[in-house]
Amino acid sequence: MRKGPLIKIFISILIIASWAGMMFLLVEKEGLIKGDFEKTTIREFMPENIQLDTWKGIYIKDKWIGYLHTILAPWETGYRINSQSYLRFKMFNQTKALSMMTIQQLDSDYRLVNFQTTIAGLTDIILKGERLDNQLLVEIMYGDTTFKKAFDLKDDLFLDQSILQIYRGKGLKVGDSYTLTILNPLTLNTEEVLAEVVGKEDGDLVMETRFAGLVSRSWINRDGLVVREETPNGWVMKIEDKKTIERHLAESEGDSVDLLKDVSVSTKRKLQNPRETHFMKIKVTGIDLKSFDFDGERQKLIDSHTGIIEISSIFPPAKDVMELSRDRESFRKFLRPSIWIDSDNPAIRAKAAEIAGNEKNRWNVAKKIGEWVYKNIEKRFTPEVPVATSVLKSRKGDCNEHTVLFVALARACGIPAEMCAGLVYMNDGFYYHAWPKVFIGKWVHLDPALGQDIADATHFELVSGGLSSQAKIVLAIGNINIEILKVAGSGH
Repeated sequence: MRKGPLIKIFISILIIASWAGMMFLLVEKEGLIKGDFEKTTIREFMPENIQLDTWKGIYIKDKWIGYLHTILAPWETGYRINSQSYLRFKMFNQTKALSMMTIQQLDSDYRLVNFQTTIAGLTDIILKGERLDNQLLVEIMYGDTTFKKAFDLKDDLFLDQSILQIYRGKGLKVGDSYTLTILNPLTLNTEEVLAEVVGKEDGDLVMETRFAGLVSRSWINRDGLVVREETPNGWVMKIEDKKTIERHLAESEGDSVDLLKDVSVSTKRKLQNPRETHFMKIKVTGIDLKSFDFDGERQKLIDSHTGIIEISSIFPPAKDVMELSRDRESFRKFLRPSIWIDSDNPAIRAKAAEIAGNEKNRWNVAKKIGEWVYKNIEKRFTPEVPVATSVLKSRKGDCNEHTVLFVALARACGIPAEMCAGLVYMNDGFYYHAWPKVFIGKWVHLDPALGQDIADATHFELVSGGLSSQAKIVLAIGNINIEILKVAGSGH
């Protein structure tokens, strides 16, 4: 008999989404930027002999959580930019930290020469890039794995950090707008950002940045520096001096922000047996439901005006499901490897074959994978980007590590699989969570972190897909409200 699991719901997806929201959506961070300007170019705004040394405090709901330190100065025949981002927070009474260090070199015309970004964690992730003529060669390294990609460059390209902080406020006026294309280091995909100067407040220009349905705001002073930035989910960055940052660092050693507590969604109605719930009807407010997808089968949007949603656990078809070799073309994107879901790695493929054995029914294979992941991965919070091969090697992680490894193993077996992110009911409310789904004639949700072959109906999916898609979850963090109207299942 399986022992009752000592469940800890970890929300690394929150860390990733918020990190992406803060560091990439605001454009001032570790995004690769190339501008599309109709009449002006970046160089027209650049002063000579750039010198910059700025500190910014990072806050969530008025509570200090970290900092961004940027130094820019002349270097050999051009310029060098060093930047460090640091977050410190508490999860389950344990203080955790997440840091990102970036070094970039520019030539005398402010063109990117090369860069390196390091994300520190149990497994360090290193992102390197070098400009060769009209191409940018990028590689990501983690553990023994290296992923390479080349991009054609037709316009000016910057690994931004402080370049935009310098030029954006000089020569800009209310009504100015332009489009940027960013390369997200976590996904190596390019996405458009629209920036527009929308007004003035106390002498500062106010700029809105729109990206993936999100709108962030920046305040730029008369010297052209971005002095304050805000994201939709309550994250704020603002100029501070070094002494203030050092004071916050000292104070946060014993009193860090408890992210799990601060971002969970409480409910008046409490559930006694959430893991046995196969139907749940909820009322959702505080977010624009049009920004999220509902499949119409497991999750149904009953009334978009009042926010009524019904969620039902989906069970596999009664008849034998399709063999592993069928329908590969229709689900190619759910079968191919990605940077973090490296299902083509020999170690992943070997473990997948070992788990599947001689089984050909892909629902049975999916259940065997879920059981193996549940039993073999230690339940431990890890505030870092999940990589399937690293999880297989370390055998530890939170819901994201369980999900990434499951999806990689399933895809290696030829089973269409995808990541889901949203909320799940646990203890006294809803917590941010990640879990997988597989296609076996229809999409069926599992939860290897909770040991569930069929994910219970308290799993409220907000987005599905990789890290690029999951960034949209920041729209819900700090804004969503949930009222439980009806539940059904054993124990209710």
